[in-house]
Amino acid sequence: MKSKFFIKFLNNSSHLDSDLEFVDIIKSCVINGRTKTDLTDFLFDYVDPSKHKRFSTGANSDHRRKLAVNHLKASIRSAFIKSIYEATTTYFQEVLKAATKKGVNSDRLLGEHNRTYTSKEIIELGNYSKILESIASSIFRQLENEKKTKDLILKMGKKLGLDIDETKINAALPFFELRHKLVHSEGKADKAFCDRFPEFGAVVDRPIKLTHTLIEDAKTAIVALITDFDTQIIAKSIISQTEMQP
Repeated sequence: MKSKFFIKFLNNSSHLDSDLEFVDIIKSCVINGRTKTDLTDFLFDYVDPSKHKRFSTGANSDHRRKLAVNHLKASIRSAFIKSIYEATTTYFQEVLKAATKKGVNSDRLLGEHNRTYTSKEIIELGNYSKILESIASSIFRQLENEKKTKDLILKMGKKLGLDIDETKINAALPFFELRHKLVHSEGKADKAFCDRFPEFGAVVDRPIKLTHTLIEDAKTAIVALITDFDTQIIAKSIISQTEMQP
Protein backbone atom coordinates (compact mmCIF):
# COMPACT_ATOMS: atom_id res chain seq x y z
CA MET A 1 0.00 0.00 0.00
CA LYS A 2 0.99 3.59 -0.62
CA SER A 3 -0.62 6.89 0.25
CA LYS A 4 -2.31 8.62 -2.65
CA PHE A 5 -0.02 11.56 -1.86
CA PHE A 6 3.04 9.39 -2.50
CA ILE A 7 1.57 8.20 -5.79
CA LYS A 8 0.98 11.82 -6.77
CA PHE A 9 4.62 12.60 -5.85
CA LEU A 10 5.86 9.69 -8.00
CA ASN A 11 3.67 10.78 -10.91
CA ASN A 12 5.05 14.31 -10.69
CA SER A 13 8.58 12.89 -10.61
CA SER A 14 7.79 10.81 -13.69
CA HIS A 15 6.65 13.91 -15.60
CA LEU A 16 9.85 15.68 -14.61
CA ASP A 17 11.85 12.67 -15.84
CA SER A 18 10.05 12.92 -19.17
CA ASP A 19 11.09 16.58 -19.48
CA LEU A 20 14.73 15.63 -18.85
CA GLU A 21 14.60 12.85 -21.43
CA PHE A 22 12.86 15.06 -23.98
CA VAL A 23 15.48 17.80 -23.75
CA ASP A 24 18.17 15.12 -24.23
CA ILE A 25 16.40 14.04 -27.41
CA ILE A 26 16.17 17.65 -28.59
CA LYS A 27 19.89 18.12 -27.95
CA SER A 28 20.73 14.99 -29.93
CA CYS A 29 18.59 16.27 -32.80
CA VAL A 30 20.37 19.64 -32.77
CA ILE A 31 23.88 18.14 -32.53
CA ASN A 32 23.13 15.73 -35.38
CA GLY A 33 21.70 18.41 -37.65
CA ARG A 34 18.10 17.19 -37.50
CA THR A 35 16.64 20.62 -36.76
CA LYS A 36 18.28 22.51 -39.62
CA THR A 37 18.16 21.89 -43.37
CA ASP A 38 18.17 24.22 -46.38
CA LEU A 39 14.47 24.83 -45.85
CA THR A 40 15.06 28.34 -44.47
CA ASP A 41 17.92 30.72 -43.73
CA PHE A 42 17.00 30.85 -40.04
CA LEU A 43 18.78 29.18 -37.12
CA PHE A 44 16.22 26.34 -37.10
CA ASP A 45 13.67 25.05 -39.58
CA TYR A 46 10.06 26.14 -38.94
CA VAL A 47 11.09 29.43 -37.33
CA ASP A 48 8.22 31.89 -37.67
CA PRO A 49 9.62 35.47 -37.61
CA SER A 50 6.30 36.79 -36.28
CA LYS A 51 6.58 34.60 -33.17
CA HIS A 52 10.24 33.60 -32.86
CA LYS A 53 12.03 36.92 -32.92
CA ARG A 54 15.10 35.65 -31.06
CA PHE A 55 15.68 32.88 -33.58
CA SER A 56 14.88 34.85 -36.71
CA THR A 57 17.87 37.19 -36.26
CA GLY A 58 21.55 36.76 -35.56
CA ALA A 59 24.14 34.32 -36.82
CA ASN A 60 22.99 31.07 -38.40
CA SER A 61 25.62 28.68 -37.08
CA ASP A 62 26.09 25.29 -35.44
CA HIS A 63 27.76 27.02 -32.52
CA ARG A 64 24.72 29.19 -31.85
CA ARG A 65 22.41 26.18 -32.14
CA LYS A 66 24.48 24.31 -29.55
CA LEU A 67 24.43 27.31 -27.23
CA ALA A 68 20.63 27.48 -27.51
CA VAL A 69 20.06 23.80 -26.72
CA ASN A 70 22.62 23.76 -23.89
CA HIS A 71 20.87 26.72 -22.29
CA LEU A 72 17.54 24.90 -22.63
CA LYS A 73 19.00 21.77 -21.03
CA ALA A 74 20.42 23.75 -18.09
CA SER A 75 17.03 25.44 -17.62
CA ILE A 76 15.18 22.11 -17.58
CA ARG A 77 17.63 20.66 -15.04
CA SER A 78 17.24 23.72 -12.85
CA ALA A 79 13.45 23.40 -13.13
CA PHE A 80 13.74 19.75 -12.11
CA ILE A 81 15.51 20.61 -8.83
CA LYS A 82 12.98 23.33 -8.06
CA SER A 83 9.97 21.22 -9.01
CA ILE A 84 10.94 18.07 -7.11
CA TYR A 85 11.40 20.24 -4.02
CA GLU A 86 7.91 21.65 -4.52
CA ALA A 87 6.55 18.12 -5.00
CA THR A 88 8.22 17.12 -1.72
CA THR A 89 6.73 19.98 0.28
CA THR A 90 3.33 19.32 -1.28
CA TYR A 91 3.60 15.70 -0.15
CA PHE A 92 4.47 16.77 3.41
CA GLN A 93 1.61 19.25 3.56
CA GLU A 94 -1.00 16.82 2.22
CA VAL A 95 0.13 14.05 4.58
CA LEU A 96 -0.01 16.44 7.53
CA LYS A 97 -3.59 17.42 6.61
CA ALA A 98 -4.63 13.79 6.24
CA ALA A 99 -2.98 12.82 9.56
CA THR A 100 -4.69 15.71 11.35
CA LYS A 101 -8.08 14.62 10.01
CA LYS A 102 -7.41 10.98 10.96
CA GLY A 103 -6.46 12.04 14.48
CA VAL A 104 -2.96 12.21 15.94
CA ASN A 105 -1.61 13.12 19.36
CA SER A 106 -2.56 16.80 19.64
CA ASP A 107 0.31 17.70 21.96
CA ARG A 108 2.82 16.17 19.56
CA LEU A 109 1.10 17.64 16.51
CA LEU A 110 0.93 21.19 17.79
CA GLY A 111 4.03 21.47 19.96
CA GLU A 112 5.21 25.06 19.70
CA HIS A 113 3.10 25.62 16.59
CA ASN A 114 -0.20 26.83 17.98
CA ARG A 115 -3.06 28.52 16.17
CA THR A 116 -5.92 30.48 17.78
CA TYR A 117 -9.20 31.02 15.89
CA THR A 118 -11.74 33.78 16.30
CA SER A 119 -15.44 32.98 16.29
CA LYS A 120 -15.71 34.64 12.87
CA GLU A 121 -12.98 32.42 11.41
CA ILE A 122 -14.65 29.27 12.78
CA ILE A 123 -18.00 30.25 11.26
CA GLU A 124 -16.38 31.05 7.91
CA LEU A 125 -14.57 27.70 7.82
CA GLY A 126 -17.95 26.04 8.20
CA ASN A 127 -17.21 22.59 9.63
CA TYR A 128 -14.80 20.61 11.78
CA SER A 129 -13.02 19.03 8.82
CA LYS A 130 -12.22 22.47 7.37
CA ILE A 131 -10.96 23.64 10.77
CA LEU A 132 -8.60 20.64 11.01
CA GLU A 133 -7.35 21.29 7.47
CA SER A 134 -6.74 24.93 8.34
CA ILE A 135 -4.80 23.92 11.48
CA ALA A 136 -2.62 21.54 9.46
CA SER A 137 -1.93 24.24 6.85
CA SER A 138 -1.02 26.71 9.59
CA ILE A 139 1.37 24.23 11.21
CA PHE A 140 3.07 23.51 7.89
CA ARG A 141 3.47 27.22 7.08
CA GLN A 142 5.20 27.64 10.44
CA LEU A 143 7.43 24.66 9.69
CA GLU A 144 8.35 26.23 6.36
CA ASN A 145 9.70 29.21 8.27
CA GLU A 146 12.44 27.00 9.69
CA LYS A 147 15.81 28.40 8.63
CA LYS A 148 17.16 24.90 8.03
CA THR A 149 15.41 22.44 5.74
CA LYS A 150 16.68 19.57 7.88
CA ASP A 151 14.84 20.98 10.90
CA LEU A 152 11.63 21.15 8.85
CA ILE A 153 11.94 17.48 7.89
CA LEU A 154 12.87 16.31 11.40
CA LYS A 155 10.01 18.23 13.00
CA MET A 156 7.62 16.93 10.36
CA GLY A 157 8.62 13.37 11.24
CA LYS A 158 8.34 14.06 14.95
CA LYS A 159 4.84 15.52 14.65
CA LEU A 160 3.71 12.38 12.87
CA GLY A 161 5.46 10.05 15.30
CA LEU A 162 7.86 8.69 12.67
CA ASP A 163 11.43 7.49 13.05
CA ILE A 164 12.94 8.73 9.81
CA ASP A 165 16.41 7.46 8.89
CA GLU A 166 18.60 10.54 9.31
CA THR A 167 21.05 9.27 6.71
CA LYS A 168 18.26 9.56 4.14
CA ILE A 169 17.62 13.14 5.22
CA ASN A 170 21.33 13.95 4.96
CA ALA A 171 21.49 12.39 1.49
CA ALA A 172 18.60 14.51 0.18
CA LEU A 173 19.57 17.71 2.00
CA PRO A 174 22.25 18.96 -0.45
CA PHE A 175 19.69 19.02 -3.26
CA PHE A 176 17.16 20.96 -1.18
CA GLU A 177 19.92 23.45 -0.41
CA LEU A 178 20.79 23.55 -4.11
CA ARG A 179 17.19 24.49 -4.85
CA HIS A 180 17.60 27.43 -2.45
CA LYS A 181 20.67 28.60 -4.41
CA LEU A 182 18.85 28.30 -7.72
CA VAL A 183 15.92 30.37 -6.46
CA HIS A 184 17.73 33.01 -4.46
CA SER A 185 21.23 33.41 -5.91
CA GLU A 186 20.99 32.40 -9.58
CA GLY A 187 22.49 29.02 -8.78
CA LYS A 188 25.78 30.47 -7.59
CA ALA A 189 27.63 28.81 -4.72
CA ASP A 190 28.95 30.64 -1.68
CA LYS A 191 31.77 29.47 0.58
CA ALA A 192 29.37 27.94 3.11
CA PHE A 193 27.74 25.81 0.39
CA CYS A 194 31.12 24.70 -1.00
CA ASP A 195 32.35 23.76 2.46
CA ARG A 196 29.19 21.83 3.40
CA PHE A 197 28.84 19.95 0.12
CA PRO A 198 32.31 19.43 -1.40
CA GLU A 199 31.00 16.52 -3.48
CA PHE A 200 29.33 19.04 -5.81
CA GLY A 201 32.71 20.43 -6.84
CA ALA A 202 31.18 23.91 -6.69
CA VAL A 203 33.32 27.05 -6.92
CA VAL A 204 32.59 30.14 -4.84
CA ASP A 205 30.60 32.78 -6.77
CA ARG A 206 30.25 30.49 -9.79
CA PRO A 207 27.06 28.73 -10.97
CA ILE A 208 26.78 25.16 -9.68
CA LYS A 209 27.05 22.70 -12.57
CA LEU A 210 23.84 20.73 -12.97
CA THR A 211 25.33 17.55 -14.40
CA HIS A 212 23.45 14.40 -15.38
CA THR A 213 24.97 12.61 -12.37
CA LEU A 214 23.86 15.37 -9.99
CA ILE A 215 20.28 15.20 -11.29
CA GLU A 216 20.19 11.40 -10.99
CA ASP A 217 21.62 11.55 -7.46
CA ALA A 218 19.01 14.15 -6.49
CA LYS A 219 16.21 12.00 -7.80
CA THR A 220 17.48 8.88 -6.01
CA ALA A 221 18.02 10.60 -2.65
CA ILE A 222 14.73 12.51 -2.56
CA VAL A 223 12.60 9.55 -3.68
CA ALA A 224 14.30 7.37 -1.01
CA LEU A 225 13.45 9.94 1.68
CA ILE A 226 9.78 10.21 0.69
CA THR A 227 9.56 6.42 0.37
CA ASP A 228 10.78 6.11 3.98
CA PHE A 229 8.16 8.63 5.13
CA ASP A 230 5.35 6.91 3.28
CA THR A 231 6.29 3.38 4.35
CA GLN A 232 6.11 4.39 8.01
CA ILE A 233 2.93 6.41 7.52
CA ILE A 234 1.20 3.34 6.08
CA ALA A 235 2.70 0.92 8.63
CA LYS A 236 1.60 3.09 11.56
CA SER A 237 -1.86 3.89 10.11
CA ILE A 238 -1.16 7.63 10.33
CA ILE A 239 -3.76 8.34 7.65
CA SER A 240 -7.16 6.78 6.95
CA GLN A 241 -7.70 3.87 4.56
CA THR A 242 -9.46 6.17 2.09
CA GLU A 243 -6.15 8.04 1.61
CA MET A 244 -4.33 4.83 0.61
CA GLN A 245 -3.96 2.99 -2.70
CA PRO A 246 -2.52 -0.43 -3.60
